[in-house]
Amino acid sequence: MPQNQTGSRPPKSGVRLVLSWFLSTVALFLVALAGWIRFHFGTVSFDQIISNLPISNGAGVGNNDLLHEAIVVCVVIPIVLSTVVALGRWQWRRVKGAPRTLRRRLLVIPTVALTVALGVLLSVAGIPQYAAAMLDPRSIADYYEPPTVVRTQAQPRNLITIYLESTENTYRDASLFGENLLANLDAATAGWPSYDSLQQYPTGGWTMAGIVGTQCGIPLKSKLLTIGVNSNTQGEQVETYLPGATCLGDVLAGQGYTNAYVGGANVRFAGKDTYLTDHGYTSIEGREKWEAEGEKASDVSVWGLSDARLFDHAKDTVARLRKAGTPYNLTILTMDNHEPAAIYPSCTDDEAVPMATAVKCSGRAVAGFLAYLNSSGVLADTVVVLMGDHVKNTGDSDQFRAELEHAPERTIFFRVHSPDPVTFTRENADQLSALPTTLELLGFDVPEGRAGLGVSFVGQHDLTGTSAALPAHDYASLLEAPSSALYRAFWQS
Repeated sequence: MPQNQTGSRPPKSGVRLVLSWFLSTVALFLVALAGWIRFHFGTVSFDQIISNLPISNGAGVGNNDLLHEAIVVCVVIPIVLSTVVALGRWQWRRVKGAPRTLRRRLLVIPTVALTVALGVLLSVAGIPQYAAAMLDPRSIADYYEPPTVVRTQAQPRNLITIYLESTENTYRDASLFGENLLANLDAATAGWPSYDSLQQYPTGGWTMAGIVGTQCGIPLKSKLLTIGVNSNTQGEQVETYLPGATCLGDVLAGQGYTNAYVGGANVRFAGKDTYLTDHGYTSIEGREKWEAEGEKASDVSVWGLSDARLFDHAKDTVARLRKAGTPYNLTILTMDNHEPAAIYPSCTDDEAVPMATAVKCSGRAVAGFLAYLNSSGVLADTVVVLMGDHVKNTGDSDQFRAELEHAPERTIFFRVHSPDPVTFTRENADQLSALPTTLELLGFDVPEGRAGLGVSFVGQHDLTGTSAALPAHDYASLLEAPSSALYRAFWQS
């Protein structure tokens, strides 16, 4: 008996129409997400995406505007567009009817579109490269050395590390930017030993990767696909952060140091506070504290506190640490240079490109802090390390994209002050060698100059048998390999 049009089961064409709408909407969502990632972040890795997932209902994601924009661009707009098209087609079918061939194609085109859209997103998110790397049986365990030190000085040196957001030596090239954008930093550190060939390590390229790479001597890999580890929480919701790894804060805490952190952004973003807590830091200050203490809205951008005000707080922290009378390790993370460039009333310029103003103003804030360290006598017993956390990203929306993509060589800013003579002894090194280098700058004896995967570049150390001795292609492939057993140990407490 023919199905009554008023029966409970809808016509097959209606089911096809709903399913077609759903497939089309998902396809639009995937394309929009791929475009949004590419627009804001350029070339990224899967680990980078996982390590920066904005969880917690939008709280603590660093720049909440990005999350809101992603929801509108990647969810709301695709739903609206797909709904408008579906309603228009439904109305047209009611008035004109639909050829049988069109009905048969109702699901074919959305299915093909969904398949293509998925491929685009996977490519932009680096999934094919990640999947290929997961098949590589090699492991950094063959080259990894747990960081250990022996104190060689009766009076240990203090340490202040300033991570300069997205700061690279390329900014000094007047032929690209019309001027030396790092002139303020150069003037403030005149005479300081400078290592101008520090490379960003393969698979690195974002802040937490830079911090982990330089403090733990290992590439940052998420625990998402680490077998035997709970992967249900990522981003800022990780319960522990590489608790099985030995990092700079762990080593220095074991030597009687007090570890402190001062930053302008939300300390929860990307699990930063968890990492610091798990690795010996007992004082962690960030945007949450500054806003609670009544910072002016004009001094806070979408990412957080201006570098000018950040270093005012850093001065207070230095005074507190020195008053305690024990050796200390202070880590500071700047932020003005993060996209989108932040311009504050305390430092404006007539630069046509806001990022140029941000780089110069951040350098001016750092210079003021270094002047304070000098005038207050801090430099007499303190090692200061200035280094970029990574080279600048070149997403489609990022400023200086064209200039940086055509730069002949891009290296990370690295300059140090030490009360003792410093001589750099290797022509090339990457961020993974910053850990043993820092420990030797503090006067510790580091066996064979090795810690993590790195080898110090301030001592005479044989590279034979180290990952640093591998050809560039083999080294990059090694770092991309999952090294699952070792990272399982790192991620488990």
